[in-house]
Amino acid sequence: MAGLLAISGMLLLGVSLATSQEVTPAPAQAENADKQNIEAAFTMTRDAARKYTIEMRDADKPAALREQPILRWSNPERGQIYGNVFLWTSHGRPVAVGSLFKWFSPFTHMSHEFHSLATSEISGKYNHANAWQSAQPGVAYVAVPDAPAVATTASGRLTQMRQLARQFTARTTDREGAKLELRLLAQPVYRYELEKGTTSPSDGALFVFVQGTDPELWLMLEARQPKAGGDEVWHYSIARMNSIAFDVQHNGRDIWHTDVLPWKEISGHKAPYTSFQFNMP
Repeated sequence: MAGLLAISGMLLLGVSLATSQEVTPAPAQAENADKQNIEAAFTMTRDAARKYTIEMRDADKPAALREQPILRWSNPERGQIYGNVFLWTSHGRPVAVGSLFKWFSPFTHMSHEFHSLATSEISGKYNHANAWQSAQPGVAYVAVPDAPAVATTASGRLTQMRQLARQFTARTTDREGAKLELRLLAQPVYRYELEKGTTSPSDGALFVFVQGTDPELWLMLEARQPKAGGDEVWHYSIARMNSIAFDVQHNGRDIWHTDVLPWKEISGHKAPYTSFQFNMP
């Protein structure tokens, strides 16, 4: 009887192993599935971005959507999730940024999160219906401490912006109190393409701090003319892309902090940062 039980156990183990081998996807199959999900997420997020209309109070026309994402990202630490970041501009200057993403595992919904990059009121419509209304400025510009004089050439200004961006560091604190140092992407995800007739700022770029490749915090650098007049000076502004807490330092000195956003404020869609969730099968 003992021998029979042992043989039965071996048979069951063999069946279990065979079943396990059958359901485990081959590397090529898993890679193909990832590619399909990435492309599906791109199509869904681009189509969704086209349904938004972003307007500023003082602008003569709605902001223009740049249909090619400035960043394509994933976050395997959180799950099987793929996102694309779209930008809305006015005369070439960013006024709103949207990170639209699709979950495939462990969830299945889509999320659209936005932050105003405008210095005035901003509103957003989705499928022609009012969706987002922020009376607060999305960003505030501050002179970069000890910044060099703005270079006279485009290549020189880009070099300066990259050097200045490296002077900033950022850290998150999530809702459970866990802290994480974010990584700055070395290259700007968007270099301003100002339309003719636009004189200030003469140059600017949008940088991003990421977790993996997931955008968490935006850093904008601009060559702006001071209110008192005179030559342009390098300025910065910062915008969140998550509802958790952030701390930013410049050359080791604390310069910017924002607390965790209450869920009620996020779902009210009346703040510079907002998020929408779309349930999907």
